[in-house]
Amino acid sequence: MSTTVPPASVHTFPAIAPGHHLAPVALGAPGSEQKIVFVPCPDWCTTNHIAEWVHFLEDLDHTGDEYAVHVGSFFNGDKPVYSLTSSVGLDPMSPDPQMRAAHVIVGDEGSVDAYLTPDMAVQAAGDLEKLAAKLREHARTARLHNAHESGAAA
Repeated sequence: MSTTVPPASVHTFPAIAPGHHLAPVALGAPGSEQKIVFVPCPDWCTTNHIAEWVHFLEDLDHTGDEYAVHVGSFFNGDKPVYSLTSSVGLDPMSPDPQMRAAHVIVGDEGSVDAYLTPDMAVQAAGDLEKLAAKLREHARTARLHNAHESGAAA
């Protein structure tokens, strides 16, 4: 049986894992020195790795769509007082195994984000659902109080 050896100019390419695709990544600042390379990218990643270029491959992160909840105030017009965001992230070159694994990022437009394991995110979601139920209860209490007060004033 004969074994076929590919020519030296042919480079084999590793298989892409399920749930991933090859995405172009811009390495280096825009200009003549910038290089485009292709890396496996999770299918949920929505980062434009060309527009959001990185200096080095080690700086590459994957991030999914961000969902935001904004809480306004009648004292603040249309500008939200609080904003809470959530997305999925992954840092494939991190020395921390939790950052190399897909995780949930929760932020409040401040300087510090919360990085959650999937189990931690489920717990936080349950707590936020409890907060939402209390928020509805407080709205009902305020509405009933205001209806009583306006009826008493008449």
